[in-house]
Amino acid sequence: MVRTHAKGVVCLAALLYLGSPLPARTDSFSGAGPGTTSADFLRIPVGARPAGLAEAFTGLADDVHALAYNPAGIAFLPRQELGMVYDVYAPGVSHAWTGYVHPLRFGTYGLAVNALSIAPFDSYSVTEQPSGQTSAMDSAYQFSYGLRISDTWAIGGSGKYITSRLNTTHAATVAGDVSMLWVPARSVRLGAAVLNFGNGLRYISETSPLPITTRLGASWTPYDPRDFPHYFTLTMDGIETRGQTLAVSGGIELWYQGVMAIRLGGRNDPGEGPGYTIGMGLDLFRDEHKPCELGFDYAFMDSGNFAQTHRASIVLKFGQTLREERRGTIVEWRRSRDQAAPRKRRELERARQAPAGQTPQTESNQALPDSEMILSPDYKKWVHP
Repeated sequence: MVRTHAKGVVCLAALLYLGSPLPARTDSFSGAGPGTTSADFLRIPVGARPAGLAEAFTGLADDVHALAYNPAGIAFLPRQELGMVYDVYAPGVSHAWTGYVHPLRFGTYGLAVNALSIAPFDSYSVTEQPSGQTSAMDSAYQFSYGLRISDTWAIGGSGKYITSRLNTTHAATVAGDVSMLWVPARSVRLGAAVLNFGNGLRYISETSPLPITTRLGASWTPYDPRDFPHYFTLTMDGIETRGQTLAVSGGIELWYQGVMAIRLGGRNDPGEGPGYTIGMGLDLFRDEHKPCELGFDYAFMDSGNFAQTHRASIVLKFGQTLREERRGTIVEWRRSRDQAAPRKRRELERARQAPAGQTPQTESNQALPDSEMILSPDYKKWVHP
């Protein structure tokens, strides 16, 4: 146990050091000061559910939005998920994000597209003469991979291709994310992530650095959702972005019957001022035996000194459920397998006592309740012992 805790502390410290935007580390990346980063659309909150929690999602990371906050979280997802977000910040300024995750036996893969577009607007020359209309668009294409290295540990990473266009001027670069998620107990999750590290965008002759972000978060769910229809989750994040001051955010998510949620959050950002968030969610067909589950989320954000914004998103869960998330781990499977040995011995004894030419009915052919079924060695389905 001591060795496991020590490993967790070392890994968390390494992640925080590699991505820390403290002055000493920032200068080592570039000499850029506050307000000089590019691709700031990468800092826009993704998903109404994380937004309703004031973006305190690094330590929770339990749905498709983990792609934007902590890619390691997708390693714990039990089935395929598709998330879609569309926000309108102001007339002519829109933000869209689409993410997809696919769990497989050897890890979970994810894809995401993030785009901020500005409708055509009037432009002027240096002599203040009309020069027609121009438009702008920033986008990022992301591929992520999450690997569950043990029952309690997961690591993840992403590669991003980022493009920016202003009229006829184009810029492009690549960036990456590294993250981890530790689940020391069923009720506690701890996460750390370093996002958007890489070379900056080069516009003509100048290069602007990317908004490298370091996130450290935790979540606590005291009541197991599998046993209690009403439960809540507390989350907290520390967020530090290059060129910005440290921000602390926290939120609470209250679930009723596992299908309706209310979310409250708050954020203290010295650069933007304090802000609060309110959100709600509704999950339809929430049952792993159903072919799909559909969730709707909404959030209202009062972002300190900036205008209030409304966000809405949809999450679709479908495909085969990896049942080990519901029932247990490979250790529990081995324990159940050993406990099933007496039943197999009874079957062998009946086979020896059966008349010649007749095959006795085995206990395995009899219907068993779900509580007596165990996880098969491929970790994907439940079988009789």
